Amino acid sequence: MSSIRDYPALPEGVQPLDNQVAGHTFQQGTDALGLLQDTDNGTVLKPAGKVLCGVREIKFYDQLQAATTEQDLLRLKEITPQYHGHHKLVIDGKSVEFIKLSDLTHGMLEPCIMDVKIGSRTWDPLATEEKRKAEESKYYACKHNLGLCIPGFQFYSLANGRVMRYGRDYGKKLTEATVKDAFRKFLNADSGLCRQLLMQFLSDLWTIQKWARTQTSFRLYASSVLLVYDARRLKPVLQHQTRSLSRSNSKPAVSNSGSSSPVVAGSSSPISRTPTPDLSNVEPLQHYYKIQRSHSTMNNYEEDMKAMRESYVFMRDNLVGSYENKVWAQARMIDFAHAFPAEEASIDTNYLQGIESLVNIFEDFLKDCDAENASKPGVP
Repeated sequence: MSSIRDYPALPEGVQPLDNQVAGHTFQQGTDALGLLQDTDNGTVLKPAGKVLCGVREIKFYDQLQAATTEQDLLRLKEITPQYHGHHKLVIDGKSVEFIKLSDLTHGMLEPCIMDVKIGSRTWDPLATEEKRKAEESKYYACKHNLGLCIPGFQFYSLANGRVMRYGRDYGKKLTEATVKDAFRKFLNADSGLCRQLLMQFLSDLWTIQKWARTQTSFRLYASSVLLVYDARRLKPVLQHQTRSLSRSNSKPAVSNSGSSSPVVAGSSSPISRTPTPDLSNVEPLQHYYKIQRSHSTMNNYEEDMKAMRESYVFMRDNLVGSYENKVWAQARMIDFAHAFPAEEASIDTNYLQGIESLVNIFEDFLKDCDAENASKPGVP
């Protein structure tokens, strides 16, 4: 890793982004520029030096910021980092254009970040044949089967207290069968998945999915979804989740009539027949845990998932209400250097494939989480 003296001379108050996980980074002896952070106002500065790509991305963000009636753009604003314009900085005596965006990890004590590139096709219509072949061969197994790949991620391990970093070499070896292992690493799932964390991510991913299923204005190539969360906030939630599960598992299941739940012949496990409870008068985090206790491995997850999607905003607001007035996990769309206007009004199936796969992975984790929790013995 380069030391601070290897970096070019930077303006006061600006420094290299120390948690960049993908894209071009600062390299000694080259003109390569990585992401910068403005330490004064919690923003990230993305180089826009490439002539065509930089101009295209600035134009895209300017169009997004100016939108007042275009529904595809207005909805997209909700799922992208806030745009603060483009600015020129003098780097090593040269004037360089930067795109300024809100830092999604600002204020996080232990930021965990994953870059998920979306789409099986990651080259734009202007790419050369050489570029197309190079892109087609990279991350082939994941892109071909899932329409996504993982160029890099980092997380603060709750198991060993260290920052764990995984880059392109790791991502290129992932397959459809092993990509879930990478997500589980990122989610600190060594001792089990955190349902609250999954729900915060899913609330954003469902919004992105809804946008991708309906927007007909753009074709996005090599765009990413950035997943971020604060591991410092995760640990106490996992502890609370474990205690709540222990308490709930120690209580016998009771049906609406007050009798014990029926048992399937040949099985010692009761089947919960109790419908999802009325949660209208339940306090914020109690709402979340009451939903958690209402699930069992026998529930109809397709119906459950549909109900959650329909009320995801309400769910997210309640998930964090009893801790702090701040969401500690987010998913946002980034990287629009290869965003092109759609030639015809139709769905961007290349982008949609990747988003559908990403949502499916996290929904599967939610099912796994409920199965894991249901199988844990209660405390006598």
